[in-house]
Amino acid sequence: MTKNTISENAKFSAIAAYFTFIGLIIAFFINLEEKHSFANFHIRQSLGIQTLFYATGALLGIFPSVAAGIGFLVFFFIIWIFGFATALKNQTTTIPIIGGLFQKVFSFIK
Repeated sequence: MTKNTISENAKFSAIAAYFTFIGLIIAFFINLEEKHSFANFHIRQSLGIQTLFYATGALLGIFPSVAAGIGFLVFFFIIWIFGFATALKNQTTTIPIIGGLFQKVFSFIK
């Protein structure tokens, strides 16, 4: 996608989706009228990152480990930065390994 084909609302929605669950909800509602595929892509990626984050965090709460906790935070920070950076650069690049799964699982977001 070129920069000219992405509206300001779509770009704002894509970027906002990566800022906590509240940002994700705001992005979803902003994109309801326009239904821009760029924003939908990043909403699905962000929802996947956040869902996986909370699920993994719950598992680590059951089996606490300092090393696993640090690795967990580093891993999610890296994939969050990757998703956020692609939204800033107007790209629709999936997160390596798990991004394609997020697009399939959350395909109901259109």
